[in-house]
Amino acid sequence: MIRFKKIEKFGLSCAGILTKEDIKSNLSENEKTHQIKSILEQNGIFPLTVRRVKQEHSDEILIIGPHENEKISTADGIITQVPGIALCISVADCVPIFLFDTQKKILGVIHAGREGTRKKIVQKALKKLNDDFDSNRDDIVALIGPSIGPCCYYLPTDLLEKIFNEGLIITENKTLDLWKSNEKQLVEYGIKEKNILSICECTHCNDRYYSYRKGDRELRNYAIGMI
Repeated sequence: MIRFKKIEKFGLSCAGILTKEDIKSNLSENEKTHQIKSILEQNGIFPLTVRRVKQEHSDEILIIGPHENEKISTADGIITQVPGIALCISVADCVPIFLFDTQKKILGVIHAGREGTRKKIVQKALKKLNDDFDSNRDDIVALIGPSIGPCCYYLPTDLLEKIFNEGLIITENKTLDLWKSNEKQLVEYGIKEKNILSICECTHCNDRYYSYRKGDRELRNYAIGMI
């Protein structure tokens, strides 16, 4: 498990990602949740429960309260204020984004692939923090985790032109930069640049991660955060 100390230092019990070294085989959904919890415990992290969602490249955000049932809901972002609930999303080139209100202790873990970024899911998660928890954007830190980088994210010219017109960042080498695109959306919403952290690791050219574009159609990396 790779831990993201950059954001953990603000008061999180855990922020990190499970990689190829941790997840070596494809399991059923129930088995995956059990395996993820077991790996966390092996790393000295003891969640009360692991909450996952059915991801569909949407802009849906699920809020987890203290008495929510454990049924897997359709969403691409999860938010909680409850300590001990490990929020988990799966990624294999898409961007995991951690949002943490350092004063009110509210955590969001967001799945922002190309479609989620086009739909501005990170801004919609920030709006949830504001509307449902009265978060102050000055108190929020964000971490952009490992994903396919601008070094590798080539797309057809017509699609690049379309997403450029939608406000996403295209590099001089005609690739999509999901890191800068999400950073731009965070800044546009009012998150301070100094509070935006980035791992800057490409899942496509770094062999320790699963990558959909390199042929990993079933296995995934798991981004996990817990208050």
